[in-house]
Amino acid sequence: MLCQACHIRTRRDFPYCLRCGTARKGAKVAQFDAPELRWGDTTASLTKPVTTIGREPYNDIVLDDGSVSRHHARIVREANGFRYEDLGSFNGSAVTHRGRAEMELRSDSAVLSDEAVVHVGDVPLTFAQPRATHIGARTQLRGTEHTMLGTKQAADDEATTATEPLNATPRRRSGWALKRMPDHQGEQVWILRNTRTNAYLSLDEKDVFVWDRLDGETSIRDLLFAYLDHYGELALPRIEGSVRTFADAGLVRGLSDTAPELTPWRRFTQAVIKNLIRVEVSIRGLDPLLERAYHAFAWRMFTPFAVFVVWALTLGGLWGFWKAGEHRALFDVGGAGWIGGAVVVAGYVLATTLHELAHAFAVKSYGRRVNRGGFLLMMGMPFAFVDTSDMWFGTSYSRIVVAVCGPLATTGIAGAAGLVAAFSPDPRVGGVAYTLAFGLYFNTLYNLIPLVPLDGYQALADALRTPRLKEEAKDYFTHELWSDVKARRRPGAKQLGLAVFGALSMVCLWAMLGLSALTWNSRVGAFAREEIPQPFLTVLIAIVLALVFFPVWYPRARSLAHRWRRRREARATGPDVADQAASRGNTTSAEDRSTPASTGSPAATASSSTWSNVVPQDSGANGKSLP
Repeated sequence: MLCQACHIRTRRDFPYCLRCGTARKGAKVAQFDAPELRWGDTTASLTKPVTTIGREPYNDIVLDDGSVSRHHARIVREANGFRYEDLGSFNGSAVTHRGRAEMELRSDSAVLSDEAVVHVGDVPLTFAQPRATHIGARTQLRGTEHTMLGTKQAADDEATTATEPLNATPRRRSGWALKRMPDHQGEQVWILRNTRTNAYLSLDEKDVFVWDRLDGETSIRDLLFAYLDHYGELALPRIEGSVRTFADAGLVRGLSDTAPELTPWRRFTQAVIKNLIRVEVSIRGLDPLLERAYHAFAWRMFTPFAVFVVWALTLGGLWGFWKAGEHRALFDVGGAGWIGGAVVVAGYVLATTLHELAHAFAVKSYGRRVNRGGFLLMMGMPFAFVDTSDMWFGTSYSRIVVAVCGPLATTGIAGAAGLVAAFSPDPRVGGVAYTLAFGLYFNTLYNLIPLVPLDGYQALADALRTPRLKEEAKDYFTHELWSDVKARRRPGAKQLGLAVFGALSMVCLWAMLGLSALTWNSRVGAFAREEIPQPFLTVLIAIVLALVFFPVWYPRARSLAHRWRRRREARATGPDVADQAASRGNTTSAEDRSTPASTGSPAATASSSTWSNVVPQDSGANGKSLP
């Protein structure tokens, strides 16, 4: 359901729009917790049908201020909301709704929205609906516009290097957003975003405890003892790991930088490796344009009628495609020639564009940001993508909706093409429509396979509430499964599922690599065999395969190189040093062995789709997470 004022999705278990505060259409406010008026350190619940406000003690809410009349105003509970009525006060009242201009009241009334600020004379009161844990807390925003930037603080932008690590006083940088999300498997989860770089971190309660105390005055030593006092743990490694991860995400300054400065050659090789793994051309700054387009017309795509039409086209188109298959052949454009082929290609490009726009507008329907969009090349396959990582500020259900909207838009277009193929009397039009429908249906099926990190995988990971599903399955299948087998431990249901998923994912990866090689062979293979003599052709094929398979073989080669280097260093140090190191490791305290916050798999996903042949949509990722 969309908000009647701002067209952002509303929750049925909350009486007000979470974006603009407007009362949800049809919501019976008496069925929810009573809203509150907040001023200073005082909170008053609006439990009565009529709540009076004034300076005299007989009022329900007494404001001892000279600008407030004796009987200044009242708040009336109606069926679908609360109304503020000024009772002819001397200084009047004013109501400021979130995102709107101030409205002055004198012997007048106004409907209150969530987070509206009411000025009773000169006293500001905030009308707010309490948010239960399953709704999630309001997002805390800190940017440059909210930060006091005096002379001393501006000079502190340069990191102060501490002589001792425990004396460091890290400070939060401006430009961040923090939001508590609904409970995840009984644990509180917070999402922290760097609004300058769009890096995301997933935090737990202890990480937030550390984050809240990074004020530039609390040292690591002070933080260590505060953590001990609160949690009863002397967990220095975890605290240092959390702070370092915040610094790596560009959210903290004030730490000594012990990393060596990279040489130009090292930076060049890292850039080359990064682009060989994932070549990306993206456009930033798309969100304002998408915001205007959504509020101008695209919000209608998410009305019940529009959703019904898309589903009708999807299901009806399947029937039409089946009927058209009785008298039409695949890839037969009915004599349309090259024009028919061009129309099919244009249809693929249009479907891909609408697919990505469906993802983007679905993000906007939840009031979140689209950080960027563009094209990328992975394993020799071209992809289009839209970065939907800001949906980590939403619920798992909302992320599933965003992931499904793209394939649903594609099947809607395929359904329309299938109906045209079934009922068009022109063989050229019907042939082109039939070929286009087949390609789009095949694309959607591939896109929904959960074994490849595409839309289907993202929806499954969110449904299982396991953001690192692929990584966990891979780790268990390649390492822990064999340990369980050797130890004769019987895996549980979850472990068996991870093992099956990990095995099938590896099979799917090699199938995708084979498809990539076949695609490139079909595009340029015949030309290369005719124009390039041996042995240059063999060398060229080897180079192309090495580049296409680079994301697969490079991490393994790097891991083997590191392992070989460690073994060589161990042999060079001798057994005595190794024994001493082992002895020191065995005497490590329990606090030192506690797991520090570390950079994990991305907590943010970017949805994408392809447009080569009938190639699938992919999901890239950016960001980091704290376990």
